[in-house]
Amino acid sequence: MTVHDFKPYTLHPRPPLIPGISDLQLSLICPIAINWLLSAAFEICDRAGWLSQYRLHTTAEELTRNRVTRRECLIVTIQSQCLQTILGLALGSLGEGDMTGFEDYYETIWIGRVHSASKAIFSLLSLSGIDFCALENKLSRHVSIISTPEHAGLEVPIGRFLYWYLMPGLQFVLTLVIADAFMFSIHRLEHTNSWLYKHIHSQHHRFYVPYAWAGYYNHPFDSLVVDGVSYAIGSWATGISTRLSVFLFSYASIKNVLDHSGFAFPSRLFRLISSTDADFHDVHHQSWGLKHNFGLYLGIWDRMTGSYFHDRELITKLRVKNRIAAEKMMAREAGLSAEDVRK
Repeated sequence: MTVHDFKPYTLHPRPPLIPGISDLQLSLICPIAINWLLSAAFEICDRAGWLSQYRLHTTAEELTRNRVTRRECLIVTIQSQCLQTILGLALGSLGEGDMTGFEDYYETIWIGRVHSASKAIFSLLSLSGIDFCALENKLSRHVSIISTPEHAGLEVPIGRFLYWYLMPGLQFVLTLVIADAFMFSIHRLEHTNSWLYKHIHSQHHRFYVPYAWAGYYNHPFDSLVVDGVSYAIGSWATGISTRLSVFLFSYASIKNVLDHSGFAFPSRLFRLISSTDADFHDVHHQSWGLKHNFGLYLGIWDRMTGSYFHDRELITKLRVKNRIAAEKMMAREAGLSAEDVRK
């Protein structure tokens, strides 16, 4: 079947991924649920002493260096999540939601593109003197590699893969890149403009030793504009579907928790993919790293603007210095020795 064989398709609303919950609602519920579930897992590990070898900071540092209590963090976190939910519902109401009914048509278009591309490639390769018609006849006796006019062979699965997986994947990545570029720009401005930092962004930096659910401890401006509108701009620019945004926002929530978890694991998967992880973001939360490592998903922006802090030896020395100072301060307050506090 070719595109010319299709009759005009009829669009209708796409059924929700989970019956009874719209995809828009799911895109707002999932990030919050993931945030608290993953944060709870890190909290359990923290309190039980599990995975302590991967912690970037000690309890003494958290108690002496942070300028906000966990109760205060909890209240602001809930407020931020409520604000972002309201923003999501408001922006979602402006659209018509995902529609369906066109998939077979565009799938066939992509199969046709693969067919046209294969013909063009074979035409170019034929200039080498190889008789591809004869080669096709020989190969067709064993496996159908070259497509027929009806798109047989590999062109069908390749076209379907491009339409159903590769293009949405690229759309997903491009949305993150656009959103991250916007977040980086505003975030950097908040650190270079003294008024913005003092009256808005300094709230988030009351944490020098962040923990998993501290990522939402923001001023309302940061929650709505930096963390909210940035994704709206990325989603609008790429035309990402509401259903795909469920996975996009879920990934964003996972990344937010991991970056503020205070745990740096040896695999460092995110560091390999994007040059950012908990270790990278922790530098930004230190007094000596406030002007560095602004990126959330990509380290390329910091590399391009000269704000990438990657001196491992210096970072280690500064962290040890902070740890020792925190232990001494806690020891003085408790009337103990630094060694007792360390234990």
